[in-house]
This record gives sequence, structure tokens and C-alpha cells, in this order.
Amino acid sequence: MDTQDRKAIMDNLEKVLAKVKQQRASMTPPAAADLGRAPAKTERAPPPTAPKIATIDDAHLERNRIFAHRARSPDADIFRILRSQILQIMNRSGFRTLAITSPNYGDGKTTIALNLAMSIALDLKQTVLIVDLDLRKPNLYEYMGMEPTVGLSNYLINGTPLRECMVRPPFDRLNTLPAGPALEYSSEILGSPKMAMLAHELKNRYPDRMIIYDMPPVLAQDDSIAFMPNVEAVLMVVRDGITRTDEVKQCLERLSTANVIGVVLNDARDAQKVRQPKRRRPA
Repeated sequence: MDTQDRKAIMDNLEKVLAKVKQQRASMTPPAAADLGRAPAKTERAPPPTAPKIATIDDAHLERNRIFAHRARSPDADIFRILRSQILQIMNRSGFRTLAITSPNYGDGKTTIALNLAMSIALDLKQTVLIVDLDLRKPNLYEYMGMEPTVGLSNYLINGTPLRECMVRPPFDRLNTLPAGPALEYSSEILGSPKMAMLAHELKNRYPDRMIIYDMPPVLAQDDSIAFMPNVEAVLMVVRDGITRTDEVKQCLERLSTANVIGVVLNDARDAQKVRQPKRRRPA
């Protein structure tokens, strides 16, 4: 680099520095009255809504035969045994989504679903989300004695944030998603792409979480059939002395494309019948 080039570079640098000084000098200094004033607070977005934690009355749970959370109880032990059997079946196949249904209303599917969810939540390796998918006749929260104002239907229809729809019971590792206000065209909604996307998100968001769907009865409406492509396993609940053999056969026919991993005999005269989920035999 010769002397002429160096001189040109220095001239350009001096011009740049002079321009910077001129810009700084033109800046208006703060008024004296403002020197001791605290800077204006920047308006912040409100923090995300914290999960709602519900209070539950143990006596209400007792009246609805929800007792899997007990520390020492023969009734709770039945569901611990059922839990172990279900988890073994599902873990062998890597399943994390379970639908619980029945032939008719009154067979006890919600009772089984809640007790099983609570029992699985006691397992330190698992977290559980139980979802009320009976959008026509939601009753999961009646069994728990809670009255949520929003739920799944609000998310699907109105776009309510999912976090605002969930309610956390006072049990470790257990979360719930209520159905929300009842809907008429429930099967169309459960079979929609938005519901399929939600089912995929719920399944894949947390690797240690099991999703239990409390489904409507198979013979009462087509909601369960419409949603079955989104679940990996199905547990059917029948009621001893109430559910007829032909109703069980009809259910299995309608669920022929689903993976029915067992049948639980509820309200059995012989308590041992509840402890063994009957494996469905291949056709």
C-alpha cells in the first residue's frame, strides 16, 4: 500500500468520525426535571394462565365408588392389579393411548376409567391425562364433584386455549380435560381433523404420559367408532348381570378394526372377575 492509498483511507476515516460526532451533538439532552425520574415501565404481556387446581371431597368420591387413591384398601388393590395388567400389555407394544368404553350407559365405564387413571398416576414412572370424550352427556366431573366452566368443546368450537380447559385434581401426576358444554353433533367433531391433531399432540407432548379417554357407549351412538383411529388400545367395560351377551358381541363387531386389549366385568358378584381383564380372542 503506497502513501497515497494510506492518505485516502485516513481521510475517509476522519470524515466518518466527524459525522458520528455531529450526530451525537445534535441529540437533545434530557430535561433537568427528568434526570431523577424513574424510566417508564414497559407494559408486559400477562403471564400464562396457571393450571386450575380443583378441590375434591373424599366423601363425594366414596359415594361414586372412586377409591383407587387409597393407601391401604382391598378395593384400591383391585385397581392396582388391573393397572399392572394394563401397563404390561401397553408397554409391550409401546402404547400410550387407551380408550375405555362400554355397550350402554350405566355399565360403569367412567368409574373404571377414573379409578384406573388414579391408580396409574400412583406409579412414579407415569403421568396420566384423563379426557372426557362423552361430549353429549359429559359426567366425568360429576363423579369427581367438580364443576369446570370450560372444556374440550370450548377448545374445539371456540378456540379456547387448551391450557385454560384443563383442571388438575389434587393428586400427583394426574391431569384432566373435561368435555365442556354438551354438543349435539359430537361424532362429527370427534372425527374432525382438529380433534385428530389434538389427539396426536396430547400423545406426543410428554414421553411419560398415558392418555385415557372416557368414551361414550358403543351401542348408544357412533362417537366411539368415529374416534377409534386416534387410539392405540381399547378396554371395554361390561356390567355383571346387566350387559347381555348379544350386546357384547355387537360391541366387538363395531370395534372390529380397533385393538381391544381386554374386557372388564364391573360390579361382579365374584370380585376376582374384576381383577382379570378378559383378553379378546382373535376371530
